[in-house]
Amino acid sequence: MSEVSRPRRTQSERRAATVAKLVDATIAAIGEVGYQRATVQEICGRAALSAGAMFRQFDTRLDLIVRTAEEAFGRQLEAYRVTMDHLGAQDNPLDVALRFLRMAQQSNLTHALREIYLAARSDPDLRARIAPIAETYYREIVATLERSGLLDAYPPRVREPLFFMLLHLFSGEAVVRGVYQRPDLDTAVLDLVEDMLAAYADRMASAHES
Repeated sequence: MSEVSRPRRTQSERRAATVAKLVDATIAAIGEVGYQRATVQEICGRAALSAGAMFRQFDTRLDLIVRTAEEAFGRQLEAYRVTMDHLGAQDNPLDVALRFLRMAQQSNLTHALREIYLAARSDPDLRARIAPIAETYYREIVATLERSGLLDAYPPRVREPLFFMLLHLFSGEAVVRGVYQRPDLDTAVLDLVEDMLAAYADRMASAHES
């Protein structure tokens, strides 16, 4: 009995597979060796593809970087939504959300995005391409946070600032922890953040009752 041959992939499927390899390789390269050292040669070597194969999919390295940023934002947003959707089943939703936010900032995916952000500060072309993607991403993140009800104990005017305050706290922490490991301090910081948020929620509740 002859073996049934696998159907050949379509051109669209082959292109999608190549783009996926390039995007994954770009995330890995930027996260590990930095934006400037993530050259076309570095990326293609990691993807096991030729430079010609890359340029058949993307006109420039910048186009690949932008596509990679879109994918990275999308992956982060999906993980965030999944976490927020399951908070209702947790004994301490705020603690779960904070730990997720912290871990997300320590991932190679976020390190790659952080490198792209830093490069965009001095590269107007990159900044112009990345800014609208980031704007959409953060708008969706905040909307997901609102739907979760996690911060309903706080006035609407402070929910978005609270989120960004925590995001920037854990983002900066992730950078420092790359060279200065302090697990004991990390635990203390998380405890302090949760205590401060609880105290602020109590204050808001008291002010509302009076």
